[in-house]
Amino acid sequence: MFWLGFQARETDANMDDQARALRELMCLQSVAPASGSLARPKLIIAVSGARGGVGATTVAVNLAVVLARRGLRTALVDADPYSGDIALRCGVQEHCTLADVLSGRRSVREALQGGPGSVLVLPGAWAQEDIAQASSAAQQQFVEQLQGLGDEANCVVVDTGSSPGRLARRLWLAADQVVLVSSAEVASIMGAYGLAKALAAGNKQIVLGLVVNMVADVDQALRVHGRLARACFRFLGLSLGMLGYVPLGEQGGGEGPCQLLVLSQPESAAAQQIQRLADALAAPAK
Repeated sequence: MFWLGFQARETDANMDDQARALRELMCLQSVAPASGSLARPKLIIAVSGARGGVGATTVAVNLAVVLARRGLRTALVDADPYSGDIALRCGVQEHCTLADVLSGRRSVREALQGGPGSVLVLPGAWAQEDIAQASSAAQQQFVEQLQGLGDEANCVVVDTGSSPGRLARRLWLAADQVVLVSSAEVASIMGAYGLAKALAAGNKQIVLGLVVNMVADVDQALRVHGRLARACFRFLGLSLGMLGYVPLGEQGGGEGPCQLLVLSQPESAAAQQIQRLADALAAPAK
């Protein structure tokens, strides 16, 4: 009798597991785009920080605002698993977040909210586990939804954070341009190389470019780029372009509030460099 009871409990547990898997699949299918029916954005940009504190989020937010002001319908997506605070920094209420999308409760379209400078914002997940524990199918479905946002946004900027996780790799592979943000500090340069090695090594389709943040001048930025570009080409077989730099001064790092310099201080050196970066990236999309 004990054995029969154990078998029954085991069968019930298996049925529960199957039911949960079926519900997850149905949720994913309910928000899945119809094949071939949705337009792809003209430009998908993944912005990644070499490490925490280099100002990648500041670059991503300001870049998105400039792209919107250049006439591109722009969505800003917070996919940073460790510091998903774009909504807070931009004054957007977190009615729906990336966690809702990954769980299948909402589609990307349903989760987008109005943000600064006419940018549509998808707030980040509330906890690391919301991304880390999401299934590969859920992460891939999320990426595919971004690739089908062309009717709402012809440009998508994604802040992937600085973690070499599965979702970041999927976003790098899906992007038309990966913007790697580093400072001139040795630890940051090493972090940038490590991130490139983890997410892009051996993959020739990834278009990787560098923005050097918080530097004294263009010469220092070029030295950082030269060092990283040589290492990436020699040891990883990757070409690392030089996209631009942001001078040390007004913009600050990644730990303080995100300042929309392109709106509050458009004539500052930092804002002007971000505007040049946006113009260079937007050219193929127009």
